[in-house]
Amino acid sequence: MELAVDGGQSGLRLGLASGGRILLTREEPGLAYASGLTVDAVARKVLAAWRALAPAVAPEATGTSAPPAASGASVASAPPNAPDAPVGTVCLGLTTLLGGPAADRELAERLFAGIGARRVLLTSDVVTAHAGAFAGRSGVVLAAGTGAIALGVAPDGHARQVDGWGYLYGDAGSGFWIGRRGLDAAYRGFDGRATPGPLTDRARHVFGDLGTAPQRLYLSSDAVAQVAGFAVHVLDLAGEDATARAIVEEAGRELAASVAAAARSLPGDEPVPVSWTGRLLRAPALRAAFEAELTARLPRALPAPPEGDGLAGAALLAATSRPGHYRTLIRTVER
Repeated sequence: MELAVDGGQSGLRLGLASGGRILLTREEPGLAYASGLTVDAVARKVLAAWRALAPAVAPEATGTSAPPAASGASVASAPPNAPDAPVGTVCLGLTTLLGGPAADRELAERLFAGIGARRVLLTSDVVTAHAGAFAGRSGVVLAAGTGAIALGVAPDGHARQVDGWGYLYGDAGSGFWIGRRGLDAAYRGFDGRATPGPLTDRARHVFGDLGTAPQRLYLSSDAVAQVAGFAVHVLDLAGEDATARAIVEEAGRELAASVAAAARSLPGDEPVPVSWTGRLLRAPALRAAFEAELTARLPRALPAPPEGDGLAGAALLAATSRPGHYRTLIRTVER
């Protein structure tokens, strides 16, 4: 058995897998920047999710009746007796890395003790997103959610990461990026620098009194997630409001620029497989702007929906004994 972990800013998901196939899943709140992405913070979240998932494992193994799975857990159509085997490998795709070999070892030891695994793979969540999107093949993946990052991986293992530098000075075109610019426009209407429009009205509906909202937001541990959450409203208003539409179109151009830059890892004239993960590109206006700019910047792009998500990618990597062209992107700690 393997345990896959997809640890993003908005949510942390665990998947119990066999041979790379997800059997059971569990979702918890994400790895907020403000909480400090220390080894202890990550270990506590992962182990708490594992403890919540574990009660659902034994009934699946035995086929006997049992109490309902804990809230947040879902069960795939698992073959009888599959989850009875111990977890051998844990693969974690995290929104950020932890700070070197000592931190890797410390986290692995916590997981060895708490889960009983014998091998831990540590990597970025964009690597697991890439593995899921292409089922381990080469190409360029765009992970666009709260943050934004593109990763190009060639068949020879040459890799190029673009953006993913975080909300302070990166993540161009991301949910936070869109939400931040939407709120900027909303406050310009609120304080008189611009004519109030739909974004000001929507911000007031979401955050209440805009005069006091900053006091609440700046002190909140999930401020990044709340700002990113406003992106949904900017996207919703893009069809009727010129300011929202301009923000969304610029975001699409930024995301396409990241993909085109990451594609330099695959030189030559051959088509470049391009895929994506995250909910952001489900928005029609953003998707249209992204595709138009991608065609202009990278005519050899061959866009296709992902075959799987980051959790599926983590399960796939956990099930393999050799990381292949991800070898420079994954760190392995063994018991």
